[in-house]
Order: sequence, then C-alpha cells, then structure tokens
Amino acid sequence: MCRVFFALLPRRGASLPNQLPLVVAVLLLAAVAPAVPSLADELTTNAAAIVPADAAFLSATLRAREQYDRFMKSNAFRALKDLPAVRRALGSLEEQRSMPGSPFSMAETFMQLPENEQAVDVLADMVATDTFVYGEPSCISFLRLLQKVQELQGTAPLQAELGRNDGLEGVQKAAIVKGLAANLDLLVVPDIVWGFRTTKVDAAKAQLRRIEVLLKLVTQANPAMADALARKPIAGGEVVTFTIQGDQLPWGELEDELAAGLDDKADLDKVLDRLRKLDVVVALGVIGDRVILSVGDSIDHLQKLALPGTGRQGLLDTPPFAQLRAHKDKPLTGLAYVSDALADLNRESASSGFRMLNQAADAAIQQAALPAEAAADTRRLLSKAEKDLGRRLPKPGPWLAFSFLTDQGYEGYAWDWARNQPFDGSRRLDLLEHVGGAPLAAVVSRIKSDPALLDDLTALASGSWGLFMKYGVPRADETERERVEAFDEHVVPLGKKLMEVLRAKIVPALADGQVGLVIDAKTKATRVQRDLPASAEPLPLLEPAIVLPLADPKLFREGLSDLFALTDELVAAARTMAPDAVPAGYEVPAPEKAKVAAGSIWSFALPASGLDTQLRPAIGVGDQAAVFSLVPAQAGRLLAAARMETGSQLATFEEPLAGAAAIDFAGLVDVLRPWVVYLTRYGCVQQRDGRVDADEELAAEDETAEAKEALAHVAVALEVAKCFRAATAETSITEEATVTHWRNVIRDLPAKP
Repeated sequence: MCRVFFALLPRRGASLPNQLPLVVAVLLLAAVAPAVPSLADELTTNAAAIVPADAAFLSATLRAREQYDRFMKSNAFRALKDLPAVRRALGSLEEQRSMPGSPFSMAETFMQLPENEQAVDVLADMVATDTFVYGEPSCISFLRLLQKVQELQGTAPLQAELGRNDGLEGVQKAAIVKGLAANLDLLVVPDIVWGFRTTKVDAAKAQLRRIEVLLKLVTQANPAMADALARKPIAGGEVVTFTIQGDQLPWGELEDELAAGLDDKADLDKVLDRLRKLDVVVALGVIGDRVILSVGDSIDHLQKLALPGTGRQGLLDTPPFAQLRAHKDKPLTGLAYVSDALADLNRESASSGFRMLNQAADAAIQQAALPAEAAADTRRLLSKAEKDLGRRLPKPGPWLAFSFLTDQGYEGYAWDWARNQPFDGSRRLDLLEHVGGAPLAAVVSRIKSDPALLDDLTALASGSWGLFMKYGVPRADETERERVEAFDEHVVPLGKKLMEVLRAKIVPALADGQVGLVIDAKTKATRVQRDLPASAEPLPLLEPAIVLPLADPKLFREGLSDLFALTDELVAAARTMAPDAVPAGYEVPAPEKAKVAAGSIWSFALPASGLDTQLRPAIGVGDQAAVFSLVPAQAGRLLAAARMETGSQLATFEEPLAGAAAIDFAGLVDVLRPWVVYLTRYGCVQQRDGRVDADEELAAEDETAEAKEALAHVAVALEVAKCFRAATAETSITEEATVTHWRNVIRDLPAKP
C-alpha cells in the first residue's frame, strides 16, 4: 500500500472544529512494504526520552529514511519518473554531470573526495531515523518579552496622532525601548537544541574535527576571536563551542538608530548594558549516539539531557507523555509537544489584548480632550467586557500530538489539556446525517450552549454606542452630528430588532449547538458565467454550505420571515436618511420558494451577476436541519437524512463526539482535473487569438501540441495525488483532555505491465 510521507503537527490549542489535521498533508507517496515491526524499546531511546522534562516545546521527525525509501520504490514515483519531461530533465542533468568544467561536474568531483563522501553519508544518516528540536524554558521568557513589547507597540498609532516623539516610527522605537527596559529579566538568549541520531558515531566525530579546524582558521585571522573557539566535555560527550561575546557585537548601530527621537536615553542605556552582557554560544558535538547542535547563552542546559544512565527525568516520564507510552508498540513517524508554561502565553495574550484595548481607549479619549468622566465610563464598560468574555476563554494546558504508520496509511492523536473548552462531546453528532451522504468534505462540531453570550455582546455594543452618543457626537460638527443622529433614529432600532429576533427565535430554534460545514461539487455547468467561454465538457461547481440542526423548525421559519421583513425596513430607513441613496421604487427582491421532499427552499436570484442560474444563495429548512448554500439543489440534498459515507472505511462517527471531519481527497482531485483542462484551453486560445470571446466553446481542438503534452503530464500527477484517498478525524472530550484521533487511507498506483 502506498504511503504518504508528511508531518502532521497541529498547532497548539487547535481542536478539531477550528483546525483539522485533514488539511495538513504533504503528498509524498510511498511504496508497498511490510508493516514496521513493533519495537517497544525504541520509544525509550527516542527524542522524548532524552529531552529534559522542563522543555518548553519539542518537535521530532522519526523514520524519515524508511518513508523516503517507500516513496522512491512506489509505482507512483515510477509514474512520475517516466514522464517525458522528467526523463528529459534527468537526461540533461546527466549531460551536465559528464561535461568537463560544468558546475555539476565540478561539484561531483568535489563530493568524490573521501572526506566529503563521508560528510554526505553522515548527514544522510543523521536525518534517517530520529531528529528533534526542543526549547528550554528560556524560550518562554523570550516569547513573553516579545509579547509585552508588542502590547506596547499596539497603541503606537494613537500615540503618534497625539504628537508624541517623531511620528509613528518614533513612537514605535520608544515602545520597544520601554518594553525591553521594563522587562530586563526576560531579555535572554533563548536556548534551542537540535538533535540527530546517528549510527556513524566515529564518522561524525571525524567530521566534527574538520569543522573545528575550519573554525580555527577563522579565529586565527581575527584576534578579537582568539578565545571564541573551545572544545568542552558535556553530558558524557564532547562539543565544539563558538562564543560570540555580547560586548563584541555591533550594538552601536542599534543605539544610534533607537536613540534618534528619544527624549530620554536612560531606558536605552539599561537595555544596551543588558545586551552587552549576553553571550551567544553555538555548540556542535557528539553526545552518545546523537549529533547535537545548540544555540544559547551557554552550554549548561546540555547537562540536563536525560541520557541513559544519568537517572534524569525526560519528557517521556512526564504525565502528558503517558499517552505516548500507551502507544509504544506503534511505528512512530512524528511527535510534537507544548508545555503548560508555554501554553500559558495564550492566556497572557488574551489579557494583553484587553490591556491594549484599554490603552487605545485612553489614548483616543486623551486625543479628543474628553472629560475624565468619559475615561471612567469607558474603563467600566471594558472591565465588564473583560470579565464577561474572559471567563469564557480556555484555561491553558499542555498539548501533545504524535503520528504513526498503519496498514492503510497514517494515524495519529492530539491531546489538549486546556480546560474550559467551549466544545460539547457528550452526545453523538447526528448532524452528520445532513451533510449529503458522500460529500467531498464535511466538518461537524458541537459548541456548548451559552445563551448569555449574545446578551453580553449586545450589552457591549449598546454600551459602546451609548458612550459615542454621549461624548463623541456633541463634539462633531453640525453635518456629522445630524448624520449620526439620523442613523441613531432610523438604523439603531433595526439593530435592536435584529438582536431580538436572534434572541427570541433564531437562537432557541438552534439550541442543539451543532454546526456543520460541507463542501461538494455535484452541480455542473458548461458556462459558469456569461462573460466566460463555454466548456465542451461540463465543469463541476464547488458547493460550500453551512448546516445547522433545528430544534424548532416553525420558530426558525418565523425568525427568517422577521429577518426578511427587516431588510425592507432597512431600505426604507436608508431612503429616509438619504433619498438619493436608494433608487426610486427599489425593493429587496423576495426570495423564490420551492418545495422539496425534505422541506422548503428559499433562493435569491442574482441576474446582474451573470452566473449560471444554478448558482444562487439559498436557505433550506426541513424538520431536522437548516441549510445555507450557494446552490439550491445542494440545499435540498442536505435536508434529506442520509448515512455519512465519506471516510466510512476509517470511522463510523457513532460514539459521542465534540467534532468530526472527513475528506474525499481523491474526489477533490477529480473536481480539479476538468478545471485544469479548461484553463489550459483558455490560455491556448488567448495566446493564439490575443483574446477569448465569451461566445466560444473551448474544446480539445483548441489545445496546442505543447498543451497536450502538459495536460498529459498533469493527468499523471493528478493520478499520483489520488493515491491519498481519504482521511477522517474525530474529537472527543475526556475527563482530562480534548482528544483528536485522525486516520487516512493511501493506496499506490497499480504496477505497469
């Protein structure tokens, strides 16, 4: 079975409903090969085992050579290699290699030297089985410092408008200096370590000596670097260190740049004094069976490596990695980890956002010379908003993800220990029965019911408008004041009506909390838009849709009717405020209603757009679901209940879930193929005639010889892409964490006779 070689490492804090593992797939195809044998001992010696337990983050790639070899031996790769263009490129490369004096020939001759062959061999071995990068806690300090500086810079535009310093650039410089000076303890060199397992330890040490000799030549040519190079024992191994002393770096240029426009240089002097005391130490060496590259302010952190026999605790021994230990018999291909402390920066970022909002409000009030009462009222409003919205924010926790090979393709898990998550995984996602049965892609999630959220948002909007009317409008000129007062009289009441309809009818009718996103392409057209030429073959139209569950269809229909009526009132209000803004006699077109087997469809014609008549916004309402689509026919399909077939070979989605997703990647490729042909023909006609008339029909006879060859190549490439067949993901909620489990199916191309 063909394999896909890709790294699937979701970002910190991203659960299934807002970031799916399905969308991250780098299509490198691999060949049929026996399953990798289970090696429980492998886990105890991989990156997670030797990285210190207090690491801020870890990312590791495993079994790279095995996956690469499978790809190189696959029928899919052979199909790509047999393409005429690829054969010509390989032949040209071979000619260059055999041509005396060519760059390729010279490079090949250089690489044939024994020491260089050994270097290449070592590098290939280093990335073959187990590579990693991790950060020490100092990385968290450095990132927290950047966050604080960004917070100060956030109000720079308003500060510049107030006339402080030399415009925006001066304010930004001052913000940087102020932020750094106030947080000198966070101004550190972040310690980051890269590790590469090697089976060629002696060869790696020999190459390390070569690098050391080259660095000595550099230091000998520069007296200031006389003491920069050193070889030091560390953690049972040896590393070559190159130290760049802080006071030797060209801080003078930075000082001149930042000092320009600063009224007071005291803070800048503090920052520069701190920077001059920070050394940057680059270390490269061999420790155990690892080649280690480290950047930091020293090499002390390397003493913390949890190497065998040291008795030190590594990440593998910490509670989050119990999930990885439970899968010790799996052939792992990658893992990623974010610590609790690093994840906490997300919480600080939210708090920082509220602080920036307060600072911006203060600056705006100061700029407008508003009374102190305005500032006090604004702070009370923002403080209430921070309390109301802040209590809904997730409380950070550590995060772990890993992937492994299976008989079908790849599989993996992501564990998120953040608390106070908004997702509800207590029940089955029955909205999956309203995604069209076999769509190209579908995502369904359930959010916890939070009726008060709409009230809190309404209160914030109403309070903000009230402050503007109380303090801002009286200071405007007469013309602007009349416009705002007219808006307040005619439009703001409609906004209140809108919120009341949402609160009283729409939200209660959708009380289940599920929401689905569907992408399909079952509708076809030969002419998508009247100004475009027709296609000889029908083109599939991408059909995105949003699906919502209905707890009360009658109440939802009443809410829709109220919303339609509001659009008429909005047009009337606009005509009242500015009679010339709306054409005389214009009315919002009434939607066209049609009955279907599973409900009713309201659609809105778009004659001015010139789009195919099948493309028109539509709202479908049935007994169990409501659908918002750009294709009425799709809305009708989604209203009808049907078993979810996409990805059914991987998951049944029957258990209680907070989120579920499936993608038919091969189907997406089939949708792309006719569009590639159409656009190629369009380009051929454009090149031939200098223009493409809308009344033309683009067909095979419009293709040039070069285009036919290119399309033949594209056809093979698309068939290779279809080796990645399908993928699914399921997110469940346990007592401890939010867990996403994903799988995919990959099949190699049939072998040629």
